[in-house]
Amino acid sequence: MSNGKKKTKNKGSKSEDLAALAQPQTGGLENTKRQLKTASKVAVIAAIVIWLLAAGFQSGLDSMIPIYIAGTLTVIGILGALLIRRNLRKSEDMGALLAGAGDLSDEDRQQRIDKLEAKVSKGDATAILAKAQLQMQESPREALVTLETVNLEKAQKMVAAQVRAMRGMIHLNLGEVNAAREITEAIDLAKAPDAKSRANLTAVVAEAWARSGNSIEATELLNKYDIDDKDFEDIRMQLLRARVFACAHRQDIKGMKKALKQLLDISPQFAGMFVGQKRIHPLLQKEARRQVERLGLAPKQRIQTARR
Repeated sequence: MSNGKKKTKNKGSKSEDLAALAQPQTGGLENTKRQLKTASKVAVIAAIVIWLLAAGFQSGLDSMIPIYIAGTLTVIGILGALLIRRNLRKSEDMGALLAGAGDLSDEDRQQRIDKLEAKVSKGDATAILAKAQLQMQESPREALVTLETVNLEKAQKMVAAQVRAMRGMIHLNLGEVNAAREITEAIDLAKAPDAKSRANLTAVVAEAWARSGNSIEATELLNKYDIDDKDFEDIRMQLLRARVFACAHRQDIKGMKKALKQLLDISPQFAGMFVGQKRIHPLLQKEARRQVERLGLAPKQRIQTARR
């Protein structure tokens, strides 16, 4: 009976770790809204200027061509605005489905997945990503199968990068380091639309590099981002986790302990990422167990069992 309880506890801890890594980021959407408001004001001013110029040229040239040009540019602008608005609304809908995903019951989670199925069946990459995020907390393997349905060659560059990163993250949590390295190799960090998105992708790429023998380059990647920067507050955990692994594989014990402490200051439960999991550096396993004992998160007997 006690063994069964231990198994359930460990599964729950792992699910919480995955949930934290898969937490959807809402800050980027809010930033996009603010940028769009600014852009819309600029577009309105530009439209006014275009029509004033068109009216002036039309009067001077006694021709309707300037008016036709202004009308064409206006129609293009309106169509572009409608497309952006549709995509923004789509992102908001997906965000609503993923809100509080870590605290959902199995029934509620399945209901949300069912709502996505129509779009998933049509190959909608955004819907596939959302479905995988809902699945990965309880069934990482099913989430991988879902993500593998995305055609990475035909998908938009950023969507393909997000899919690769998410697949890599799941492989890393399952201890499948080589698979994670292989799928994340094609992520072009330079194509990320902003620093926060780039840092989020970097965390996964750097961890895959560090754990597959490329810890020096992984550290160089991570050093480009200040973990204490407020812009990276939502992804601080991912960056710290990658740094923990990079330091461990570089034999930088001091750096590893510092990064691990910073990570556990966010939530002591994150120690479960390193205790009793597959393909974790021995030095990191040892320090994580010590921290678990120090924080009193698990009986010493359970830690001894995980060590075996």
